[in-house]
Amino acid sequence: MKERYNAAHKEWFQEQYPNAWKDGLYSPPPMPSVAKANGLTKYITNFLFWKGHRATRVNVQGRVVKGKWIPSSTRKGSSDISATVRGRSLMLEIKCGADKPRPEQLLEQERERRAGGIYEFISTPEQFLELYDKVVNL
Repeated sequence: MKERYNAAHKEWFQEQYPNAWKDGLYSPPPMPSVAKANGLTKYITNFLFWKGHRATRVNVQGRVVKGKWIPSSTRKGSSDISATVRGRSLMLEIKCGADKPRPEQLLEQERERRAGGIYEFISTPEQFLELYDKVVNL
């Protein structure tokens, strides 16, 4: 898991910064805390970006502005990560610890699958990498 994360970054760095690579200025990235949702989300979005795919973290929560709650304009059930891998829509909902899918998320999963995309619940880097390997080999 950590090895694949570092390898993806190393390949990306070599391609993006060939002179720095030749000069020995490479250092591996810090490993996110994948036991928490934010860390696992960062792990996945970084990995996908370094492998040349599109990956965006979706802000599904609202925010407080000047003491007033502003709800998100994102539809309930939207995934935490929206990505495109080899032309396939990939929606990933991060679930760590005791977090379970909500009915809106299950409905959104059904919609995405009917539309030909992939919508999965991910709890670990290993689970993500298994899914990733399947998607790139479709």
